[in-house]
Amino acid sequence: MPYAIRVYQRKITLNLISWIIWSIIGWALLATYDASGATSNIWPAILGAANPTIITVLAWWRGSSKKIDGWDIACGLIGIIAIASWILVRNEPSKVQFALYLAIIADACAGIPILKFVWKNPHEDRPFAWGMFGIGYGLSILAITEHTFANYALPVYMLIAASMICGVLCVYRIRNRLPITEWV
Repeated sequence: MPYAIRVYQRKITLNLISWIIWSIIGWALLATYDASGATSNIWPAILGAANPTIITVLAWWRGSSKKIDGWDIACGLIGIIAIASWILVRNEPSKVQFALYLAIIADACAGIPILKFVWKNPHEDRPFAWGMFGIGYGLSILAITEHTFANYALPVYMLIAASMICGVLCVYRIRNRLPITEWV
């Protein structure tokens, strides 16, 4: 919610292509959630679809997004191809873990432009949400009971990606001695 509020207030400039990809991934996962048998805890899937969609719509409506460039379009196309590939292989038992890796590739294609953007414009985003996101995935690593590469791939990737974005934003704020209101 703090991220959505800051987007609405135009205190965060985001990469629209990235958030569109994250919205598509969220809705695709929600659409397949029931088929996976995970019906008792559907709320994370609902929030995983709704949150990026709300942020995307707010950014589009309020003009809180950066101008789309060729790099964004290339990452968006790779992300869409990865999502389409994921949809094709997600129900084949021998290829399920590859579907997960394709989803991670799609997610990374959405994350690369954001990391590039915050590196150049750290004043345009806030670290709090990214830090909480990273901490959440870091804690989820502790809940893994079956120690396989497939089980660790997503939370480790998400921990690293969110931490990198948060780190860039924190270093900027520390160097410039910005008040806590500029962190949230």
